Amino acid sequence: DGRRDRFGFFGHINRFKGSLMLLGASRRLSEAGIGHQVTLHGGVAYQSESFLEEFRTALGAAPAARHAGPYTAAELHHLMREIDWVVVPSIWWENAPLVIMEAFRHRRPVICGEIGGMAEAVRNGVDGLYAPVSNPDGLARVMRQAVETEGLWETLVAGIQPPLSVAEAARRHLDFYQDVMGLVPA
Repeated sequence: DGRRDRFGFFGHINRFKGSLMLLGASRRLSEAGIGHQVTLHGGVAYQSESFLEEFRTALGAAPAARHAGPYTAAELHHLMREIDWVVVPSIWWENAPLVIMEAFRHRRPVICGEIGGMAEAVRNGVDGLYAPVSNPDGLARVMRQAVETEGLWETLVAGIQPPLSVAEAARRHLDFYQDVMGLVPA
């Protein structure tokens, strides 16, 4: 039907990465009758038993969500092809979220909070969407907008700028360094 209703989470499953926020949002979408899928890719190693119990309960309450477990870098291309949107619901200030660069490399728009490195990497309405932090209701509203707004996915994909290659990043770094060194008196 052309709907872009498949959401993916990639990373460590823990309280700070916002997996509980995403599961809460998915539950709310299901309760509202909004068709969608949420797949959480990531391991749960080193998490407290209380968090794991909370995670299992939230997962059980979100019928459209599933936990696919850990993944490898070699699997990422295939996993990204199975989703439409990458959701980064972190409740802490990410510094330089690799998952956003990976999403953009695979031409997937990102839904994230407007804080820290996430807000620096994602341009709201250009290559992704901002959702309120620590707010499953707000995240559900943005996810619903993503599913129901015709042409939004295509517009955001068109706005994605491919990440710099390692060679280009190194060249820019060296150019900057040379510019700065030119300002230092001899």
